[in-house]
Amino acid sequence: MAVLDEVREPSWSADSSLPPRRPAASSSRNAPLRRSSAIIPEVLEPSPGARAPRMRTRRTLKWVGLVLLAGLAGFVFGWVPYWLGGVATTRRFQFNDRANAGLTPASFNLPFEDVSFQTADGVSLKGWWIPAPDAKGTIVFIHGLNRSRIENVKKVPFAHEQGWNALLFDVRHHGVSGGDVSGFGWLERKDAEAAKAYAESRSKGAIVMWGVSLGAATAVFAAAEDPSVAGVISDSSYRSLPDTVKHHLQLFRGFRWWLRIVPSWPVGDEVIFWLGRRGGFNARAVDVQAAAARLAGRPALFVCNSGDRRMPPDIAFDLKAAAGERARVLVVPGNTHGEAYRDGKPAYESAVGDLLREAAAGPAPRLASGRAN
Repeated sequence: MAVLDEVREPSWSADSSLPPRRPAASSSRNAPLRRSSAIIPEVLEPSPGARAPRMRTRRTLKWVGLVLLAGLAGFVFGWVPYWLGGVATTRRFQFNDRANAGLTPASFNLPFEDVSFQTADGVSLKGWWIPAPDAKGTIVFIHGLNRSRIENVKKVPFAHEQGWNALLFDVRHHGVSGGDVSGFGWLERKDAEAAKAYAESRSKGAIVMWGVSLGAATAVFAAAEDPSVAGVISDSSYRSLPDTVKHHLQLFRGFRWWLRIVPSWPVGDEVIFWLGRRGGFNARAVDVQAAAARLAGRPALFVCNSGDRRMPPDIAFDLKAAAGERARVLVVPGNTHGEAYRDGKPAYESAVGDLLREAAAGPAPRLASGRAN
C-alpha cells in the first residue's frame, strides 16, 4: 500500500524540471470566472502618473473660466456703471456744433458784450450780454449738455425783435466757464440763478428762462426755487434723472455693441449711484416733473420733437400737467433731439411770442378761489 500511495501521489521537488499538475477544472457552470491579475488592471485603471496631466488641465480650464466670468461680471456691473456715471458728470468734452460754429451776436449785426459773473458756490461763468432798446425784460438762454452758448445764438435776433435783452452763457464745466462737474441741471440751476442776478443788475423788467435739453431742466429747477422768474421755455427736458438714466440705458445698446449685454437692472441703479457720487449731488432726488409742479401757475412752454427718441413727447405733456393751467405744449415735427427751433421755427416763435407777452404782463389776476381768470 505504501508503494501504491507513492505512485498515486507523486512528490515533486523544487528542483524538478516539470511543473506540478494543475487541478482539473470544475464541471460546475456556476464556478466564478477569475480575472488575470497581470493585464486587466493596467487597462482599466491608469496609473497616477498618467492621470495627473489631465487633472491639471481640467483645473486650469476651470480657473480660466472662473477668471473670465469674474472679469465679465466686473466689467458689466463695475466698470460700465462707473464709466457711464462719469460721461455726463466729470468728463469734459463738447460736440462739434458745425451749424453754429464761429457765430456771435455780431454775425446778426447785434451789439454785445463779453461778460463774466460768479455763482453762489464760486464757479466763474462767461457769457454774452445782448441789450435791446427799451427792453421789456431779459431772456436767459441755457444750452444743453456738452454744448456751449453758441447753441442758442440763432434765437437772439428773434428775442431782440420782440424787445427783450438776451444773456447767453456757458454753464459750469462747459465752454470757457469754470467748474469741475456737471449736474443734469440740478447743479446748473445755481448758474441760472447767477445769470438772473447779473441780468437784473443790467436791466429792469421780467426775467424769462429759455433752455434746451440740460438747459431745459435747468430752467425749470431755477424757476421752481425763484418765484420772481416770470416764465419758462423748456425745450426737450427729461422727466427725472432715474427715469432718463434707465431710458437712455436702453437706447445706448444701439450705440455700443458691448452695451447689449448690460442688463437694465441692477446697472441702471448703479449708474444713478455713480452719477450722484461723482457729481456730488443726490441723483435720485433730481426730478424735473416735481419741480414743474412748483411753477405756481406761471407761463410755461414745454417743447419737443415728435420723433425724439431720447425725450419723447409724453415727457412734455407730463411736465405741462404738473406745471398747471398756464402751461402749454408745442410738438414740432422732427426726429432730432433739441432741434425743434430749427425744425419748426414759425410755430416755435409764435408760441414763444405768446409766452413773452404773458410774462411781460406779470402774474395773472386771481379770483377768490385762487384760480386765474
